[in-house]
Amino acid sequence: MQLDTGAGLLHRLTSYRPDREWDVPADDPRLRHDLVPNDPQTLPPPVKEYDQALPVTALPRDLPQPGVSATAVLAGAPAPAQPLDAAQLGRVLFLGGGVVRTTERNGRRMLFRASGSAGARYPLEIYLSARGVDGVPDGVHWYDPVAHALVQIGPPADGDATTLIVTGIPWRTGWRYAERGWRHLYWDGGTLLSQLSAAAASAGLQPRLRTLFPDAAVRDLVGADGVHEHPLALLTLGDRPPAIQPSGPAAAGSLPPVELPLCTAAQQAGERAGLGPAWPEGPALPDFPDSPALDAVVLRRGSQRRMDPTGTLPRQLLDWPVSAAMRGIDVPHWVVVHGVEAVPPGVYRWPDLGSPLRSGALRDELLRICLYQSLAADAAYVVIAAIPAGRLDDRSYRDAQLAAGLVEGRLHLAAYALGATASGMTFVDSEVPALLGEPDDLVTLLFTCVGVGAYASRPGGGPGAPAQIRMVPTRRSQR
Repeated sequence: MQLDTGAGLLHRLTSYRPDREWDVPADDPRLRHDLVPNDPQTLPPPVKEYDQALPVTALPRDLPQPGVSATAVLAGAPAPAQPLDAAQLGRVLFLGGGVVRTTERNGRRMLFRASGSAGARYPLEIYLSARGVDGVPDGVHWYDPVAHALVQIGPPADGDATTLIVTGIPWRTGWRYAERGWRHLYWDGGTLLSQLSAAAASAGLQPRLRTLFPDAAVRDLVGADGVHEHPLALLTLGDRPPAIQPSGPAAAGSLPPVELPLCTAAQQAGERAGLGPAWPEGPALPDFPDSPALDAVVLRRGSQRRMDPTGTLPRQLLDWPVSAAMRGIDVPHWVVVHGVEAVPPGVYRWPDLGSPLRSGALRDELLRICLYQSLAADAAYVVIAAIPAGRLDDRSYRDAQLAAGLVEGRLHLAAYALGATASGMTFVDSEVPALLGEPDDLVTLLFTCVGVGAYASRPGGGPGAPAQIRMVPTRRSQR
């Protein structure tokens, strides 16, 4: 990966260093210095807006319940096939991107989706290219997560299989994280896809993930302009070719016209014209522990903001969740253990938990590397995704970030299914290679903290009935 152009340049210019505060951009003219992070006056709306005259299909709010345990789904156990109709499709969409909680903050209503998002920015949109779904017209639709409805924005696409298209909106996350927010598109995309895939798999719908696709065609399919909105991934329901070739124009919808040129350049550098194969699923795990049904675990899941630093987890709650999260993923991962029974504290290269790369307590070091956010030190263990720069180009950089997000999303589900808790975490890039004993060209992707919750999140509500919550403040520490 070249560090002077495309995704490599964005990675280099948005990497955190100890000599600069995280919210102070590097001194480089290719970064925007005229935008004020977290400015209430420029806060982007939480969802796109479309012409109210477009056709709308209300999705059933009484969701079907396949009753498959979360651990069975994460293990890759086959589930009985359910009919693909409006209710089942609505269930899949809701368990991935539906609004499950809400609160008031600074006079504004905040909407929390079913899957996690860095800083609760939720920079993603979901589109449906429907083919033969009972109760849903063939065509291209935008999923409205507030109304739990489909807005038809385009005619039916050419292709065979009903396909979900996930897009990212750079400014929605850049409002808080500036150009580094482009990385968050893929982290959040992975967490969303982990839940969309799990929901579809639990209904026997055979989800298939693709991240190599003709970018220009998919942009046209959903009405994205390639500047303020980018296609990130496809999730096909079934093994047939995805329905992604547009047969006519799509309504664009409206977004704030704020561009981050470095993000546009990074995205365009990775664009391709062909359709690649689906990602491998990985072999199913030979066994899995008991857990509640997937649907209940998704509603229980939240991005934990405080963990109990005195709490420890049994080794099974490290071994099994990470094994399930890593199915089919070849991006290297490490584990920093703080408080896991029968695993001495230290740094381990997954899956070798018998030979630490470094031994000893590392809570203080993790706290510093994670910008003194206490979860990194209070967790029972921290999973780190990273990859040598030499393995990446402009397109595979996207895939690596998304793979890290998939692992994080699966870890969230596995942890909550088994009584633990989890949260993603950012980091000082330049400090991670030394922590892991790796060369300086290591591209760090994402941290996921897993531990014992210091409080229990209120379960999310169903479609159209989000739970009202009170925000729990995060804890920062200088210990």
